[in-house]
Amino acid sequence: MNLLDILAETFRSLTANKGRTALTILGIVVGIGSVIALVSVGQGTSASVQQQITAAGANIITITNTASTGNGLTDGDVDALRELPGVATVAGTRSAAEEIVANNTSTNAMLQGIDANYIKATNHEVSQGRFITSYQNSIQARVVVLSSRTVENLWGDANYNPVDQTVQINGQNFVVTGILSSSGGGITAAMSGNASYIPLSTMTAEFTGRSSYSITLATQTTQDQTAVTNLATTLLKSRHGIKASDDPDFSITSTSSLESLTSSITGILTTLLAAIASISLVVGGIGIMNMMLTSVTERTREIGLRKAIGATPGNITLQFLVEAIVLTSLGGVIGVLLGWLISVIVNATGTLTTKVTATAVLLGVGVCMLIGIVFGFYPAHRAAKLDPIDALRYQ
Repeated sequence: MNLLDILAETFRSLTANKGRTALTILGIVVGIGSVIALVSVGQGTSASVQQQITAAGANIITITNTASTGNGLTDGDVDALRELPGVATVAGTRSAAEEIVANNTSTNAMLQGIDANYIKATNHEVSQGRFITSYQNSIQARVVVLSSRTVENLWGDANYNPVDQTVQINGQNFVVTGILSSSGGGITAAMSGNASYIPLSTMTAEFTGRSSYSITLATQTTQDQTAVTNLATTLLKSRHGIKASDDPDFSITSTSSLESLTSSITGILTTLLAAIASISLVVGGIGIMNMMLTSVTERTREIGLRKAIGATPGNITLQFLVEAIVLTSLGGVIGVLLGWLISVIVNATGTLTTKVTATAVLLGVGVCMLIGIVFGFYPAHRAAKLDPIDALRYQ
């Protein structure tokens, strides 16, 4: 039998019982559609997080205090770090979790006290209004730049413009001077999503006992991050009287380390989602095996007749394998389209970010064909082993 004969016979066999064939294909469609959709969610989430981190500043290093006792990080550390090679800008910042009240509503936010050096070091942008100025820092002005998430939590609309309105923080009135763009804000904003900013001088004067001190550092290039991280660790250990072999009283987080961490986490998440969805593929494969075994039983006399007129075991095996592969391939193609459609719909709702890649599609189709071979081999082998005389006697 040539390939055209095998394909023609496959078409005849699969259309002989359209209902059973459709249900078998449906199992593969659901399986591969689930895999494509869930993998697209994992990959889309990974791409979204990576984009936010990159937008926060590709060359940013944040140093936070981890000491339970002692002075921890100081302004002197800021001055010392400024002298390291590869460093562009260094700024001391203070942060505290605070409640912001406005419009008869309250929300929790990460409040940060910053100065002009911090603004230079990070990719801050405001979508409305203006950012904190050096003059406002010099007079300890009670002004605040809110994140878009904070605006949404307080006024119910992320696009609302509350510039020049008053909000309350720690019982004090602060005038809103700007709204932070969702694409800016440094590492802290990228991680928390709700960082809001006031002048560092105001933070120091009114929130010292409630805030923690940290240092934000910008390297001259992204490639300098590793070298500067190592130099900063050595320098701060020396300044704080900590042995080189001991754990430091501070932690250093760089954009590159965040990217590596988030990539690892989202990779594990994507793999887990794909593994869960693959269970339905296995069920679909079992359905194919069941259908093929049923087909072998129904076509026993036909198989016996073919072997009697010269068909080899290899011909019989190939016939049933092709039928199984065609079933899974059809289900795979429809499943890929279904998974892509689900991804597009989910992405359009804005609830989750999805991303369908060519790798996921090719992997899905490849897995389908593999399932056809694996689960189709046993029925095909069983058909090939049938004795032609016994097969012809089969009723």
